Amino acid sequence: MAEKPVPENDPLVSKTLAPHYVIAIVVLMATLFWALWDEDFGQRPWKSFQHEWKDRYLTFLNGARSKSNASQGDVENSSEYQKLKKTYDSMLQESSPRIREINEKLHDLSTRILAVQMFSRTGELTSAP
Repeated sequence: MAEKPVPENDPLVSKTLAPHYVIAIVVLMATLFWALWDEDFGQRPWKSFQHEWKDRYLTFLNGARSKSNASQGDVENSSEYQKLKKTYDSMLQESSPRIREINEKLHDLSTRILAVQMFSRTGELTSAP
C-alpha cells in the first residue's frame, strides 16, 4: 500500500502545540492549588474548633481511663468476682478436652473440604484415603 503524501499546510506538522500544552498545564496546576487551598482553609472554618475539641476530649478520656482502671480493680478484688472466676476456670478445665476434640475434627473437615475444592477445579476427583 502506497503512503499518502503529507500536505504542506498540515497543522500537526507545520506548527508546534507546545504553547497550548503549557497554557493547559498552568491552568490545571492553578486549579489544583486552588482546590487544595479551598479544601483545607476555604470551606472548613470549623477545623480549629475540631482541634480544640479533640484536645479537650482526650483530656477527658485520660481522666475517665484512670477512674475506670480504679473501678475495674475494685471489681476484680471483690469476692463475688473471685468466685465467678474460679467457676469459669474450673468449667474451662472440664471442657478443654472436648474443645480440643472439636477443633481437631474441624481441622480434619477443613482439610477434606479444601482437597475436594482443589480436585474439583482440575476435574481429577479421586477417592480420599
